[in-house]
Amino acid sequence: MGSAILKAAAMEFTLFLTAQEINILTGFKTPARQVDWLRAKGWRFELNGNRRPIVARKYVENMLGCGVPEQAVYRPNFAALGA
Repeated sequence: MGSAILKAAAMEFTLFLTAQEINILTGFKTPARQVDWLRAKGWRFELNGNRRPIVARKYVENMLGCGVPEQAVYRPNFAALGA
């Protein structure tokens, strides 16, 4: 059981989706069909040396609305200085 937890934790911190995760996301097993799905949905991806789509995990989280919201950026009010 301990190794399953470690494996799940390691998967959480990988930069790219695994091949299995891309299968689940797109609903297709063949890379060509996966690429077609990603293009049709307007998702950003790259092809690796084996011509398989590579998708960044953070991108998927943002696209599915489950990523951590970005903090508001502090911007000074320069207009107030000219008053």
